[in-house]
Amino acid sequence: MGVTVGQLLDRWLEECERLDLSPTTVRNYTSQVNGTIRPRLGKIKLHQLTAKHLDDLYGTLKDAGKSPKTIRNVHAILSAALHQAVRWGWLRENIADRAKPPRVSNRRVTAPAVEVVQQVIEEAERRDPRLAPLLMLAALTGMRRGELCALRWSDVNLDLGVLDVARSVVVARGGLAEKSTKTDRSRKVALDPVGIALLTAHRKRVEDWITDAGGTLAADAFVFSPYVEATTPFRPDNVTSFFIRVRDAVGAPDVRLHDLRHFTATQLIHAGMDIRTVADFLGHSDPSLTLRVYSHAIEERNRAAATIMGQVLAARKESAGLPSGA
Repeated sequence: MGVTVGQLLDRWLEECERLDLSPTTVRNYTSQVNGTIRPRLGKIKLHQLTAKHLDDLYGTLKDAGKSPKTIRNVHAILSAALHQAVRWGWLRENIADRAKPPRVSNRRVTAPAVEVVQQVIEEAERRDPRLAPLLMLAALTGMRRGELCALRWSDVNLDLGVLDVARSVVVARGGLAEKSTKTDRSRKVALDPVGIALLTAHRKRVEDWITDAGGTLAADAFVFSPYVEATTPFRPDNVTSFFIRVRDAVGAPDVRLHDLRHFTATQLIHAGMDIRTVADFLGHSDPSLTLRVYSHAIEERNRAAATIMGQVLAARKESAGLPSGA
């Protein structure tokens, strides 16, 4: 048939929207399609597309200074679109399976130190008491930015110390939208006494604000909102902008908002928490993802375990009167 690669990509993007993919994801796909893929491959007839076309594209992107991860993202888009073409009967095979995008080495996750996180939260409190509790809760729970923005008081049970995390706020065309979490699964996140005290104090402050304005706090009001009535959540990108200003003010320019999530994970792993529990706490769909992302933290814990066992056996030998080299 005479369908071009560009026409396939258009239909595939429509399919992504039909399947209710995150508006952010669709926007990123569209940007890559229009900015990178379409100019080079869009006019090629689909049945004439070869793995060589894809390899040449990847080589061009590499020569232009694009990172292996960026090129792999382009490959993933092409692979998904071509897979759709196979499903629709437009192609017999997915040409992307024969292409060779560059390998991506796993980047070591760097989590901020406890002192840095404390400084960030203290500076946030000085700047905006509406957002400081959000950052503190991010560090306590490892919740994603969009999940924190979507949290409503109806999701919070302070008596039991539990949060129901079921939605995420994303920036969409025309404003903000709520969608399911990244893994499309809800989860319960436990709060310790620190977290309970944090949200108790924050709720009291929010209630005082709205009472002073002559209103009452709705049961489903957003926990974190720029408005007194709390019927609209913070924009996720505005939260990031605030975090950047705060982290720069405390002299930590390399720390990202998402690194608070890494902070939570590494602290739990270093404390000896099992990977399945950490994965469930963070909302990972598969514990193997947790293992891959935080392998360095697990290795450090294993070294600590080896040291403990060495000390145990060395102490036993000494108590038995054996020479240290025996």
